Amino acid sequence: MEPKVSIIIPVYNVEPFLARCLDSVVGQTLRGIEIICVDDGSPDRSIDILNRYAAQDDRIRVISQENRGLGGARNRGFDAATGEFILFVDSDDWIDPAYCERLYEAAREAEADIACASMLKIRPSYSKWTIHYTERQVAAEAQEKFRLCRCPPDFYVMNKLLRREMLLRLGLRFRERVCYEDVEYTMRLLGEGGVLVTVPDVVYRYVVNGASITKSRQTPKKQQDKYLAHKAFVAYADARGIRLDARFRRITRRSFGRWGLTWLKIKECGDRETYRLFDLIPVWRKRVTDKQACDGH
Repeated sequence: MEPKVSIIIPVYNVEPFLARCLDSVVGQTLRGIEIICVDDGSPDRSIDILNRYAAQDDRIRVISQENRGLGGARNRGFDAATGEFILFVDSDDWIDPAYCERLYEAAREAEADIACASMLKIRPSYSKWTIHYTERQVAAEAQEKFRLCRCPPDFYVMNKLLRREMLLRLGLRFRERVCYEDVEYTMRLLGEGGVLVTVPDVVYRYVVNGASITKSRQTPKKQQDKYLAHKAFVAYADARGIRLDARFRRITRRSFGRWGLTWLKIKECGDRETYRLFDLIPVWRKRVTDKQACDGH
């Protein structure tokens, strides 16, 4: 029998966090899960932890590959998955014991392709809800799905249980060897996928790890990846008739800083670039294309 849920865990340089993540996954109350861990060329001893857990639990499969980035590791795990539903869990995060069961039951009851959990963002000194569902809601229309997922600004795939047949039908793949690969994936998931249901009282715990790819120092490549991803989303929203607040049309092209302080940002909106000191004071504007300018600029 195919598993009810395939849990895909990309692993890269997370030795201090990995056991907590795996403990939360192997302790799920839902029967009939498979756990696919993709070691993405991790330079630490994460592979030793994975192999130890796999030796103790035959639901765990370990795949090793040369480094292809988070998107490449997720794609490799998806290709190996056989479950009715897919769940992506990052290896420094963890989930509630009944996480899979609650999302799976909600998706089956609502005949939904996407089931969404609340997300708690955990920092060293405090925790904060990124999204907090207090009631069950069902949506089939794209605008409402984006609203319920707070997208934008939040393009998270991890707090969503996804029907595998839908992902195959849409041909969804993560971009590889880039940062912010969730943006394009999530926009198509919500814009073109099926019915979505929100599930109250079940939580994905997202750890803000300063050593992670997106939270570590912002290199020019990371900034370019983020710029291109968000620019693609604005174009996608316009093509699909998805309404966006003006603030989400202002895309950061580049930022400059030192000693932890950002002193200049270059923001693009429509056909204009604005240079802003401390992201507050506009000091220069220029036209960059012949496209229509953003409302409010």
